[in-house]
Parts: sequence; C-alpha cells; structure tokens
Amino acid sequence: MLISRRRLLTIPGSAALVTARKVAALPADKIEGIEHKGVLIHECGIEGERRRDDTVPAHPNGIQASKDRWLVIYATRSFRGFDDDRSIVYQLRAGALDGKIVKEGLLARIQADPIDGGRLYELHQLGHPVLFGVPRGARILGRPAPSANVFVAKWRRTTLTLDKDKDQLVHGAGNRAPSLQRQAVQWIQFRLSPSEDDIEIIQPVSLLRQKGYETGEAFCSAPVKTINQSFVQAVPYKRDGTEWVDCNHFDGAPVWPFLGTGRLACLRYAYNAELGRYEWIQTGTLFGGRDLPLIEASLAQMGNQWIIAARPSAAGLVWVRTEDPFAEMPPLTHRKDPATTSPRTAYVCADGVLRLFTGDRAVSPYRQARNPLYCWDIDPNNGFTPSVRRVIFDSVKAGLPIRQETPPMIDMCKLLPHAGGRFQWILHRVQVDADNHPRPQRSTPPINEKEKGVCGVYYAQVAYSESFPSRWEF
Repeated sequence: MLISRRRLLTIPGSAALVTARKVAALPADKIEGIEHKGVLIHECGIEGERRRDDTVPAHPNGIQASKDRWLVIYATRSFRGFDDDRSIVYQLRAGALDGKIVKEGLLARIQADPIDGGRLYELHQLGHPVLFGVPRGARILGRPAPSANVFVAKWRRTTLTLDKDKDQLVHGAGNRAPSLQRQAVQWIQFRLSPSEDDIEIIQPVSLLRQKGYETGEAFCSAPVKTINQSFVQAVPYKRDGTEWVDCNHFDGAPVWPFLGTGRLACLRYAYNAELGRYEWIQTGTLFGGRDLPLIEASLAQMGNQWIIAARPSAAGLVWVRTEDPFAEMPPLTHRKDPATTSPRTAYVCADGVLRLFTGDRAVSPYRQARNPLYCWDIDPNNGFTPSVRRVIFDSVKAGLPIRQETPPMIDMCKLLPHAGGRFQWILHRVQVDADNHPRPQRSTPPINEKEKGVCGVYYAQVAYSESFPSRWEF
C-alpha cells in the first residue's frame, strides 16, 4: 500500500518532509554536541544478579513512561563464555532517565535444565530487551491517547549449554534443528500503577506469536522456524500509538558468525481495546537469505519513507527504503562504509536526521573494532552515504582499565524516544571481549577483576541547537 498524503500529514513533522521530498532536501543537522555522562547502572540490585554473583548489567533500553517517570530495561550478563546473557530487569526512575530509582524489579530470569545426568545444563538465556508504548497520561491533539499506559517489553530467548564442572558455556553442544525451543522472542505487557511507584502486569511472559498462530510449530504467517529480537525499539505506525512496527530477523543461527539463512521481515502490533493489550497482527515479506544473510535490523521512518538498516555477513551495512514496510522490498544497498563488524543501530533523531550508531573497524586498533563508539549522519538520498562522524564514547581516552588483548566492546547503543526540548538520551553497554576462560584460538586471556569492574550500562546526552517537540503531550 502507499501511505496517503492525508495519513502522512498526521505524523509529527511530516508536513515539512512532504515538501522536502519535492525539492529533494533533507533536514539540517542540528546537533551541537554529545556529552557522555558516565555510568548509569553499575550493579543490578536483584538477588542472584549482583556483582558478587559474577553478573553485570548489559543490553539497555528505555522509554518515557509518564510525565514524571522513565522506565529503563536491561539484561544481565555473566562471564562463562561469549554472549552469556542471563535475565531481564527493569528500573522505574523519577523525573529523568538518570533520576532516582523508584523501583527495580525482575521481569524474567534465566532458567537452567539439567541434561546428561546433570553434567551439562541447558541455559535458557534472555537478552536484547526493547520497549515500546504510549506514556501514562499522554494526550494527542488534546485528547487522551487510546493506548496510554500500556507498555510492551520484548527480548530474545536463546538456549545454550553449560558445562557445570567447568562453569563454562559449550557453544554448539547438543544443538538441534532450529526451533522455538532453541531461539525465540518473549514478551510481557504491563502498566504503571496509579501511584507510579511500580508496574502492574497485564500479560505475563509468553512466547511472541502472531495472532492466529497461538499454538503449534508455525508461530507466524511467514515460512520460518526461529525468530530473533531487533536491537531497536518499535516505532509508531499510527500517530495515536495504537499500532507499532519493528523489523526482526528469522532463521539466523544464534551465535555469530554462523548466520544461517538470515532473513528479515517487519512486524506490526495493534492495540486491542477490548483486551487492553497489544497483539502481533501482521508479518511482512521476507528478504535477505543465503545469498545475503541479514540480522539485527533497525527500522526508522522519515516522512512517508521507511528505512531499514541491517547487519550483513560481511563488514558494512545493508540499507533499504520503502513506502510500505509490508510489501516486497526494492533493491538493497550494501555499503562497506563504515567498515563495522559490531552491532549497529539506526534512528531518525529529534532533528529529523537519519543516524547510525556503531564502531568502525577501519579506524579502531582493536580486534573487534567496538571502540570508540561513533555516531554518523546518513544521507538516504545519496546511497546512504555516512558523514559527520561523532565520538559518543572512547574507553581509552576515558582511562578504563581494559587491556588490548581483551578488547573493549562499547556497543549496543540505543537512542531513546525524544521527550521534548534540546536534549535526547543515549544508552550503551561497556563490555570486554573476554570471559573467565582463556580463548586459545584468539590468544585471549581471561578477564580480570578491573575489567569486570568497568562493565555496565553507560549513558550520554545529545544536545541540539534548538528545541524539538515530544511525540506526546501531557
């Protein structure tokens, strides 16, 4: 379908973009600077997920939950092997993203099932959480938003094997054919309590399934076997926040670099007023595949254009833009710059500019090229050319005690939805490419206590030269 001009004009800022499209102009870059703020979450406060449990905060995301509340979500992580994800935790904060913690709680915890007589365990790990929803008390054109105070948190669930005696992950051990038992997405829906001092569960944790596919092996209308979670939060498909879209990947192997078939498709979620919660109602056409495996997609909107950025099996990025995210995709653009091999996220910022957040192997002295963390302006009208590279965080300049042989991983960068004004929040992770066990194949020694000490959730703030409105009124 083509988005009508009438519908397009209901999207904030789209009237200007319609005119801009006629003259082939793009919004002007209004960033004055990016100020790094330091550590936001150093330690989880949940028993069993603390530093004394050899566990640190990682994978962050966040959203404005009401006029005076922010909600932060993150996954915890251990050091028994690479990608040792654990549990999903939320924090409710007062006044601002870095305001006082009103409540911290657990949304879902890692599970371990003994196998092989108890010598091995299957770990059902949880990671990559994202959030979407309309803040409590939000209004649109002076009227209460229909789906206000209903929030969705989603994350991936991956099953890996743990050698109990060695306390070490055994990647690839006992892998079966791809299925929802090995790789899936879970979700939970909740609201703020009337006093805004905690959350109330609307829909408990369950597997993400499309409406009409609630049972059986087929969990959606696409011919796929597994699903993995996008790194970026869903964006509104309708101005009133009753429908949202994101782009997930399917049938990709859960451990890099074995991507499997690596296909992408967009998902649409609609608010059901009778049920008081969202449903996954539509799956778009698949693209990517064995000739060009794709994972870790971002979806952003510029006027009537939907832009998807994805991680290919080679360095660089794959880009595509379309007027309908649920139609057959036009030809893809594969750029080798920036020469990143690390996680990448793309957003349309508050000033309307498309930007990319990731590292760059071409300029980094480290093996994994995840330091420094950069932000680029991207020009979708010129083959998605990157320019104006800004540093968000450089662990070396910051003096973090991370050895070169255990490279820093400054990644999982999330630009949070703009809450109005001149500033916009950024969250990211600091991690080290090492764990409790040596990796002989890469000559990587075990992580040390100083390196563990700097791991956690960090944050920064984008400063614009002028104020921009929030999507929501209060």
